[in-house]
Amino acid sequence: MIKLLLGFLTAAGIACSASAETPYPTKPIRLVVTLAPGSQPDIVARVLAERMQASLGQPVIVENRPGADGTIGTELVARSAADGYTLLYALGGSLTVAPALYGSRVRYESEKDFAPITQTVRTTVFLTANAAFPASDLKSLASYTSTHPRTTTLGHTAGTPYLMALLLRQAVSDAAELVAYKGNSEVATDLLAGRIQAGLSSLPGVQPYIKGGKLKALAVLSPSRSDLMPEVPSSAEEGFSDFNADTWNAVLAPAGTPATVIERLHREIVRILAAPEIRERLTNAGVEIKTSNPTLLAQLIRDDKARWTKVIADFHVTTEK
Repeated sequence: MIKLLLGFLTAAGIACSASAETPYPTKPIRLVVTLAPGSQPDIVARVLAERMQASLGQPVIVENRPGADGTIGTELVARSAADGYTLLYALGGSLTVAPALYGSRVRYESEKDFAPITQTVRTTVFLTANAAFPASDLKSLASYTSTHPRTTTLGHTAGTPYLMALLLRQAVSDAAELVAYKGNSEVATDLLAGRIQAGLSSLPGVQPYIKGGKLKALAVLSPSRSDLMPEVPSSAEEGFSDFNADTWNAVLAPAGTPATVIERLHREIVRILAAPEIRERLTNAGVEIKTSNPTLLAQLIRDDKARWTKVIADFHVTTEK
């Protein structure tokens, strides 16, 4: 009888404990995006929010917190409650480049303050040129810049494209001049006008001009080709195996978020991005979808942070440049 009574009490305790657990989610979720409305990350985040709201049964509200190379919104999420109700739609640079570039001004630790959920997007950097430029690939660009010193200019934006431009100039010719721009559209404008000979930018800013024959893609600065323009060779294929300007978007939560919540969010986001209609919708917007599991995303953050920290140190890059 005693054993039966103890068994009954144990079972009752487990049942009470289970019934006391609060299901997730029970209130609105906010998804913090570190760029302004209308940007590529914002577009993807809003597609996710729309579908997550339907599957989770609670509103998912996109909150734009742009500024300081993504560190403002990133820090906000790092300091939020670890309960699954504040999530970060992150750009890779805010977790891998900014900590090395801004030092103590970045008040979060990428590997300690966040619980990775999944990568969402792969962003590749394309090296493009005016259609009339003699070079047609990386090797011919290197040959041209060496025989025409100080006549080749490489346009780039801030962050990863600038770091890649430093590596590219080192590889092809120190005589190439780097020209900084605020956005990809400005790079494209000066390429079209012939004011610069080549430029580094993400695909959405230059794809229409490549397809229209006004610009040509010399290479995607990556170990592998892009699904968005698979006909363009990777830099690795052209013999430049050290070039990797790939960056990414991802969803993360504050560190300490329950594993069950991370698993639920991972499952939902991966399922949404695998849906054919979503893939078509985002591909048409110039987005290359790529998902992962939390472990792989954590490793990606570690690897990219180490890689870009080394580049920043090797080239003595400061925020004044």
